[in-house]
Amino acid sequence: MGYRSEVGLALTRHGVETLENRLASPEIGEEVRKRIREFLDHADKHAKDEEIGHEGWYWDYLKWYADDPAHFPEVDFIEKLMSVLPYEDFRFIRIGEDYDDTEMRGGFWENPFDMELGRYISFSEAV
Repeated sequence: MGYRSEVGLALTRHGVETLENRLASPEIGEEVRKRIREFLDHADKHAKDEEIGHEGWYWDYLKWYADDPAHFPEVDFIEKLMSVLPYEDFRFIRIGEDYDDTEMRGGFWENPFDMELGRYISFSEAV
């Protein structure tokens, strides 16, 4: 089964351009390129701000193993992309199955997809 996460990624227009340029690089083999395209194309949710060019993706119940590039080249690609993008060009949120397993990176706070991490307390009074 494996450990699963919810993952959200929002990119500015510059972030999307960088993604496309890196994806077109001859350093990426055709098979890996195909896996990355399928990964992006089959997100549970995908949105694009047509006017400005920002894009956002959301995956639910996803294996996000950043330390296993051989088996998860799409995850490795996104991790490397985030490592070269300026802080303000992306927003990444990952929520793992464990309560304390939450990861947030990037400064694209005012993204048009309202992608944010929310927390709340549920309380019901016994009757």
